[in-house]
Amino acid sequence: MLLAFGCLCAFLFGAVPWALLVVRACKGTDLRTIGSGNVGATNASRAFATRQGQVVAFLGIYLLDAGKGFVPAWFGPPVVSGDAATAGALLGASAILGHVFCPFLGFRGGKGVATATGVLLALDWTVAVAALSTFFVVRLLTGKVFFGSLALGLALAAAAILLHLDDAFAARLPTTLLCCTLAAFLFWTHRSNLQKHFAGANESVLR
Repeated sequence: MLLAFGCLCAFLFGAVPWALLVVRACKGTDLRTIGSGNVGATNASRAFATRQGQVVAFLGIYLLDAGKGFVPAWFGPPVVSGDAATAGALLGASAILGHVFCPFLGFRGGKGVATATGVLLALDWTVAVAALSTFFVVRLLTGKVFFGSLALGLALAAAAILLHLDDAFAARLPTTLLCCTLAAFLFWTHRSNLQKHFAGANESVLR
């Protein structure tokens, strides 16, 4: 019962739409009317005119969204008791779901990348660092943030297993399952990006 209540709290904590609030406070604009309409760090940076403003906005909102995942996954397990690995994974997953299915915005939210990063920083920083490194490499090579995000998801799953071969499917099973699920989930949340990308590719071929 305590774990279920903790997951509900984590869901609501993860649902705080920082990107929307920051853009509204700084620009007086509804982020949902800008760019893709997504309430994440990448789209929020488009509300700022200068390159410096975009970078600062992206990093600031990314950290805030990452914090929504880190806080429940780090501080929650001792409070709800039980198996720490299982509690951390469930609380972290709840925060990610709160971000993606924000109840304050009609159950529409961001894509979950930053919040997932925060969760993994709390559960296993080595896995998180490996995934973030992959994100930046792919982002630089492709020039597309969403490709970096998809690579981050795959790297989470790979690192959770390869960095802990001895107990990835034993004591660390909850974290491994969470990372593998996130890899698939991030492809789902980025499905519109993939559709637009391949539609553009097909159009270029037809031309």
